[in-house]
Amino acid sequence: MSNSNQSRDLSPLPPDTTTVAPGRSVRPPNKVCRVLKKIKNGVTNKISAEIIHKRSNLKNSRNHDLVRSNIDREDPSSIPNAEVQDTPLSVEQCADPKWALRDAEQAVKGMNLLSGLVGSGAPAAQNAPADLEAAYNFQDTYLKPLRIFDDVIGKLADVHPYAKIALGVLSCASKIILAQTDRDQRIFRLLEKLGQVYDFMMEDSTLGGIPSMQSIIGRLVQQTLECAQFIKDYSATKKFWHRLGKNVVSEAENTTQQYVNVLDELMQNFRDQVTRDVKIFIHRTGETLDLSGMTYAEGAGLDTGKQCLPGTRTEIISEITNWVNSTGDDVQRVLWLSGPAGKGKSAIAHTIANWFNDVGGLGSCYCFDHQRDADRRHEKIFSTIARDLADRDPEMRRALAEAVKDASSLKTTADIVQQWDKLLMKPLGKPSGSIARPVVIVIDALDESGGVETRLRLLQILAGKLGVQRITKLPANFRIIVTSRPLRDIEAELSGAQHIRRMSMDDISSATAERDIRTYVSKQLEGVSHFGDREFITLAEKADGLFEWARLACRYIKEPILGSSPMACFDAVVSRDPAERSMLLYEMYHLILTQIMHKPTSTSFQHPQKLRSTALASFHSVMGQILGTAEPIPLVSLNAMRHHFPDERDRYEVEVVVKGLGPLLSGTTDSSTPIRPLHASFRDFLTDRECSGEFFVDVSKVQRDLAFASLQVMEHGLSFNICDLKSSYLPNSDDPGLRERVEKCIPPHLSYACRFWPVHVQANNFDSELAKEIKSFFDHQRLLFWIEALGIIKALSGAVPALPLIAKWLKMRRPPQWTCRDLSKSSLSPDGTRIATGSKDGTVRLLDAATGQPVSEPLLGHTGWVYSISFSPDGTRIATCSADKTVRLWDAGKGQLVGEPFCGHTDGVYSVSFSPDGTRLASGSRDKTVRLWEAAMGQPVGEPLKGHTSSVTSVTFSPDGTRIASGSADNTLRLWDVATGQPVGEPLLGHFDWVRSVSFSPDGSRIVTGSDDNTVRLWDVGTGRPVGEPLEGHTDEVYSVSFSPDGTRIVSGSNDRTIRLWDAATGQPIGQPLRGHTSVVNSVMFSSDETRIVSRSWDGTVRVWYALIGKSLHDHAEEDCSASSPHGSCISHPTAAIPTPNTANDDFISFSSNSTHALCDTAELLADTAHDDRRSTFALLGDDGWMMGPNRRLLFWVPPASRESFYNPWTALVIPRGGPELDLSRMAHGTRWQRCYEE
Repeated sequence: MSNSNQSRDLSPLPPDTTTVAPGRSVRPPNKVCRVLKKIKNGVTNKISAEIIHKRSNLKNSRNHDLVRSNIDREDPSSIPNAEVQDTPLSVEQCADPKWALRDAEQAVKGMNLLSGLVGSGAPAAQNAPADLEAAYNFQDTYLKPLRIFDDVIGKLADVHPYAKIALGVLSCASKIILAQTDRDQRIFRLLEKLGQVYDFMMEDSTLGGIPSMQSIIGRLVQQTLECAQFIKDYSATKKFWHRLGKNVVSEAENTTQQYVNVLDELMQNFRDQVTRDVKIFIHRTGETLDLSGMTYAEGAGLDTGKQCLPGTRTEIISEITNWVNSTGDDVQRVLWLSGPAGKGKSAIAHTIANWFNDVGGLGSCYCFDHQRDADRRHEKIFSTIARDLADRDPEMRRALAEAVKDASSLKTTADIVQQWDKLLMKPLGKPSGSIARPVVIVIDALDESGGVETRLRLLQILAGKLGVQRITKLPANFRIIVTSRPLRDIEAELSGAQHIRRMSMDDISSATAERDIRTYVSKQLEGVSHFGDREFITLAEKADGLFEWARLACRYIKEPILGSSPMACFDAVVSRDPAERSMLLYEMYHLILTQIMHKPTSTSFQHPQKLRSTALASFHSVMGQILGTAEPIPLVSLNAMRHHFPDERDRYEVEVVVKGLGPLLSGTTDSSTPIRPLHASFRDFLTDRECSGEFFVDVSKVQRDLAFASLQVMEHGLSFNICDLKSSYLPNSDDPGLRERVEKCIPPHLSYACRFWPVHVQANNFDSELAKEIKSFFDHQRLLFWIEALGIIKALSGAVPALPLIAKWLKMRRPPQWTCRDLSKSSLSPDGTRIATGSKDGTVRLLDAATGQPVSEPLLGHTGWVYSISFSPDGTRIATCSADKTVRLWDAGKGQLVGEPFCGHTDGVYSVSFSPDGTRLASGSRDKTVRLWEAAMGQPVGEPLKGHTSSVTSVTFSPDGTRIASGSADNTLRLWDVATGQPVGEPLLGHFDWVRSVSFSPDGSRIVTGSDDNTVRLWDVGTGRPVGEPLEGHTDEVYSVSFSPDGTRIVSGSNDRTIRLWDAATGQPIGQPLRGHTSVVNSVMFSSDETRIVSRSWDGTVRVWYALIGKSLHDHAEEDCSASSPHGSCISHPTAAIPTPNTANDDFISFSSNSTHALCDTAELLADTAHDDRRSTFALLGDDGWMMGPNRRLLFWVPPASRESFYNPWTALVIPRGGPELDLSRMAHGTRWQRCYEE
């Protein structure tokens, strides 16, 4: 066949469907198309030769007579040219479109033949050869274009980046389809159409037209990917249809037809060069996978308005696209694109994200934003990304639903390590292989994620530095693009990570950047009089690679202020020459603001100066409001808030300031668009006093105004049943029309005030006037209206936790009072009457062990955090050590210092302990040494004891005073001879993390240690070996351990906020963990009479527990003391429930043992419910706590702490009393619920 014939269109579609649309020019094949033809022909010849060889083998092995007899059963007229199947095809024929079309026709007839054979009931053995023949016909014709395409696109290099993305995803789709060996004949028609699609994509006109028809190509690729997924899941889908009792044949035909229709329409639209809206068809099985309630960052997604201008940034976009499409396990998974503000990082990221979104390859786009700090997006990142992936892939959705099914707390956790591990990595680790295409995740503006501490763990996850599944374990087709300014902390955390590819905007050549900006400028200033190449080139040179500068310059030139002209603005822009490139943007901001507010030219005329001062004051106030809001709000909402500012002089319209700031702010011309800086650098400029000068905005000053305004907006805007909820039985999600009523009844400024007033209050120092407003709010019923509104706008979880912080703010007006907060270690006196505690403010306090009250003034002397305290054996002295590198001795009775500080350590002293005879002290320090001291004189005994290789965290004497045991951050325990100061034996090894605490048994034969490896260990002092296995039970670091005076028990305190008791002989836990502390338990010890345990926690409390029953004294005082106990002791009564009906009346619904407290007016609640099924339909939902009646009618909500012992309608008796019981005799519910409020 001639070369001219070989280059003909390979599409099997009829010729008349590929004619050029009227008005469309026919372009000559470009270089790419010519290369494509050459590759395509070579691949086609190779594949065709393989097919001929396979077909020949098949023909030689089959029984020809049997097949002939089968064919004879069919009407010959229905299969014309059937004998063509027995005629070998030449390589040239396989490459010719006429032969391809004829192949397709014959294959269709082969499928009809196959269908006829199955319907006739012919034996399986008789049908087998025909089945194989039909299958090979199918492989030859329908799947050939997919094989050709997959080989061809891998050899293309010089194509548009968008075309690379589209073709790459199509290649993935073809692999999915070709991998399915079990193909049902019911989807042959869909496979035929997909073959046509792949032929269509290899046409010269299609490849050349991709850049100009991106929207059509994107949808075509998406639909093809959906078809591939349907084919992949077809077997499972059939089973699902069977379970639902559906007709599989009709369901398959209907689904296939919808796919075919969309594909046809999209290809035709491309040929016609029209962009009609064609909706992608997505098949869903309808299975219920509950992801409701999972935290999702609203508004943090893709912004299509941020894309690069077509024709710009093509090199770097192409490079990133190649990286995304690259394969292999050694490909770096993360790309960090860094550069100064204004260089266009976000535009590049959003361009790539949008292109991959077009073709179904975008996993998620997550954007940080300084203006949305109140959203706490840094706490929602991976739950949001996981939700996005689940929305795009059915397998991921199933895996994610499974992950949270029995762990509801994961849905709302703010711990991004758990999010990463359990919501992302583990679901993605399911071996489904469903996501075969490139999946791109974009994390934009990481530098706007808050402060250094806020983003630390996120950076550690990206860098693979945390002890969770590392980012390198992501599926091989995942790529993460991160953009940020090159801040020091980001650079430090990401440096050295081999899986991170680094790209900098500064690496783009100045010639390329200048070319791109010239393209942008010429487009923006198109049509402006007297502007041409000279001006465009000048502006591009002046921009120095900063697209944001170019944008500002173009906007400034196109919209000159009154009395100026575009050319005058151009001259002003290019005449400014800042000393540093980093100041180029700031210079532009200064120029625009200066031009908006003219400086007075005459010093003798004062009126203009006064006007300018007034204008600047208004600018400061309005921009403070815009920058100070917790999230951007529109013009109408800014005005509504400003009308409630406490100073009437500030109650002017925001328009007076923002109307001239169009080049700098969004939303200045649209009252419903949130107003915000168009670029983060403008905020940086305004809040930098040195750079902005007279335009400096102090955001802190507006916080009082915003707090007042928020409270006033709620006072005037909130009301009972604000959105006219009809029935209390319905959840908000089932209330028809609620969304529309919310938009109408809760305007944006009221929604903002409800959600963020606590934020603004806390940003102020205490203010008596503001406190009065808050008190009025809490004293009024609008507090309940506020909670109702929060529930309707789904903001309860964010706003209500702020209430304790408001209470703390209100206490700021009180004189400082001493509390237990910030205390470190504590120690109980030998007689058990006093507790000594140390604080990080350097003070030591003595408390009455019975009452918890201070018994003296604070002991002052240390200048740093007091880390450890020890009573002398006789209780007359107290030893303390501190971060100030000293050990001090105190008179326990007088509360006075004894002598001078013990100096000698070169770093903070972490632990101190008296010898059994009280004559010596031992101390352990961050300087890695242990020291001995004469207690009376404060002098060191000998040289420091050296051997540890890291901080010494704990020291203690043996009961006979001859040994010292020390624990260290080097993970070891050491023994020392007190007489010689020499180590006794080798270090005791067994822990895998810091040894935090050490304690000798009373007989000195054993040592117990607590470690950051979450375990407690026992050691034999004689042999230096561990005794038994580690004592496991704590779920976090063990900070403190101690033996009981009789040596039979061990107590431990942990970072998991619990205290545990252990049997010292067996190592088994005794009873349940003691719970009560709300933070780290960093100190525990027994009283000398063994009846009590004293614990100290970072939650600011010291607790005293009964050692026998593990109850805190406070809890014990409230225990029910039974006179029936032979010893009059307090005992815990088990709860007994008798599940018998509490009344014979089926309408009687009670949640109390008192029958007069039964629910009133039950007719509506029990309507449409059988009499014998009424009470049994009440069920307490474990996850959300709602008590529901018949037909899932909501009745009331039960707090988590009350759900276990809750009194239910089917409960007859509870012993002892004490569980929650409700009096519902006056409850308004159902459609009458509004009666609960009467003005």
